Amino acid sequence: MRVIEDIRWRGGVVLLLASLIIVPGFERVAGAAGQDWLDAMVQAVLVEQAKEGTSGSLFAPYFGQLAMVRTHLLNGESEAVYGTMNRFMDMLQAREAGISEAAADRLFDYCYVVTPARYHDVSRHLHRLSRHQGGAPSA
Repeated sequence: MRVIEDIRWRGGVVLLLASLIIVPGFERVAGAAGQDWLDAMVQAVLVEQAKEGTSGSLFAPYFGQLAMVRTHLLNGESEAVYGTMNRFMDMLQAREAGISEAAADRLFDYCYVVTPARYHDVSRHLHRLSRHQGGAPSA
C-alpha cells in the first residue's frame, strides 16, 4: 500500500515539474488550445451557410475574415485579433456579400456568446441586446 502512495506522490511531483518546464513553442500550443471559441464561430458560419443552401460564395468573405483572426491569434497579436473580430462584426451588421438578415443576426449574437470579451467590442452587443428587450429604457 505504501508503494502505491509513493508512486502517486512521485507521479504528482513529475507532473508538476513537467508543467513548469517551458518548452520552445509552448506559447503556440497554448494559443492553439485557446481557439475553441474561434472554431465554434467558424462552425456557426458553416451552419448558416448550410441553412442558406448557397454555393458558399456568400459566406466566403466571412470565412476569410475568421482565417485572418486565426492567424493573428496564433501569432499572439491580441490587438489585431480585436480589430479583425470587430471587422467581422461590421461585416455582419452590413450583411456584406448579401447574407440574409436572419443569418447575420444569429451570427452576431453568437459572437457575443463565444468570443472572449478582450477580442471584441462588447458594448456593440449590449446595445443590441437592450433594443431587443422591450423597447427603450425608462428614464
